[in-house]
Amino acid sequence: MLKIINKFFFGPIALGFIAIVLMHLVSMGLRQPDFKRVSGAQNLEATYHALLTVNALEQNPLSDHWLLPTVTLGGENDSHIPWGATLPTKTGDYIYTSFTSPMFVAPYAVFKIINAQPSVNNLFRFNVALGAISSSILFFLLWRLMSYRGYPPLVAVGGAIVGCTVGIFSREALLSYGIVYWAQSLYQVIFAANILFVFNYLTEKPNTARQSLYSKIILFLVFSGAMTEWSGYIYNIGLFIVLWFGLRDVSSKKFAVNVFLATVAAGFLTVIHYGLVVGFSAAVSAFFGRFFARNTASGNFIELIQGYGLSYGMFLIVLAVLLSCAYILDTSNQQPATSNQQPATSNQQPDKLLSLIFIVASFPLIENFVMLQHATQFSYDRLKFIFPAALVLSFAFCRLSRKWRSLLIISVMLSCVHGYKSYKADMDKYSEWAEIDISNKKLSSNISERTSLKCAVISSNLGVRGYANLLLNKGIYEYKSFVDSLALMKSRGGCASVYLEGKWVFPDLPKYSRATITYNDGTSMVIDSEIK
Repeated sequence: MLKIINKFFFGPIALGFIAIVLMHLVSMGLRQPDFKRVSGAQNLEATYHALLTVNALEQNPLSDHWLLPTVTLGGENDSHIPWGATLPTKTGDYIYTSFTSPMFVAPYAVFKIINAQPSVNNLFRFNVALGAISSSILFFLLWRLMSYRGYPPLVAVGGAIVGCTVGIFSREALLSYGIVYWAQSLYQVIFAANILFVFNYLTEKPNTARQSLYSKIILFLVFSGAMTEWSGYIYNIGLFIVLWFGLRDVSSKKFAVNVFLATVAAGFLTVIHYGLVVGFSAAVSAFFGRFFARNTASGNFIELIQGYGLSYGMFLIVLAVLLSCAYILDTSNQQPATSNQQPATSNQQPDKLLSLIFIVASFPLIENFVMLQHATQFSYDRLKFIFPAALVLSFAFCRLSRKWRSLLIISVMLSCVHGYKSYKADMDKYSEWAEIDISNKKLSSNISERTSLKCAVISSNLGVRGYANLLLNKGIYEYKSFVDSLALMKSRGGCASVYLEGKWVFPDLPKYSRATITYNDGTSMVIDSEIK
């Protein structure tokens, strides 16, 4: 026991964890101004959407939503208001179908446990914590892999640290483990843990109690991953292929069958969960509808490549150089087979296992091509690239000589700086959002001073996504005219009608220019925004 304590708390791995913690602290410090002021960012609408669902889960009884991702708040006149491509329940609560419950339930549960209010800043903190957990698991995985390959402890730890940089300082990590939260951020933790336990399973002695425990954990993660994010299904297919075709022993094939069954169970439970609440026909039609709206036919491959360039910047150049050099060196070292060929080296088995782990870690990238439109529009869908990229960086560091390692470290450090610069430059494109948000909140405050939002019926000339609902803490009818708003007030028995007018400034983020309040007695007033 003392040896284990010394190894983990006083050895090289402890220094590695300290390095990971310090890097995360630097990352958080660099982004602190963005957290405080809620700066604009690409896909920031996802954060508001997630927070809306967390609030809706909080405000409505379980019997109204059954923990499905509802977007209907719990106030008076909030139910029976259509919201985008959602499906209604019998109680008039609308359910989102593009992503499943866990991504919304997870922050909701954490906020309940720690007694924290659902807020944008608390959701940021939750997301940063997910990034830290994911990087910690990744560090431990890389260290285990490099140690198993036979590299000295300090070299293995150094390789693990270098590999983790892409998951901390790339533009995508800084953004999607920060102010932009969606299912992919949560899935990364499950993804990393799954790869780690697959490695543990493959390196454990067959038919032992420990291997049996690892297999159960993997099946739980396989099930949870598919329930959380659609990439989980793609990952599970890759794991099935590796277990069935990569190892070719009876026990691995049996385990592959269990992986398949766990994946089917996740899909079956998802359909049952939705079907019992919104109807099976409607649920299945919605799933297919969202797939065809986001798949390859709706996307652009060139835009995907450009998106990866934005997400990973100089890291891609470093990886391209490393892979090119590895290919050239491997090709130059190949020799024709002869009768005097040397027997297999002791490193062949570790190399095979590393290859299998790399295949498993890379397989979810296929989802970016299957759902091409989604991967180009929403940058967080490219987070999954972190794991195969980290494996390449880590292995390259361990394999290189001391001189070339120094060059790699310099290149990675420059990539980190470029990642932050790219993050800030991209954020600057959305910098006006901070002032627009303040103006929208001021308009909301002025409305609430002149009528009761609790009993008012609110409508808008724009579409309504999470931000607008959070702004007024109210359900809002979308794409309505002023005449429509008056009719809705009468049909819903509202104490007043509030008609919002504005325009989109960023995807699903509005700038409201005025609000017209009409009371039951026919009188009305117009409130103009401070920003024109």
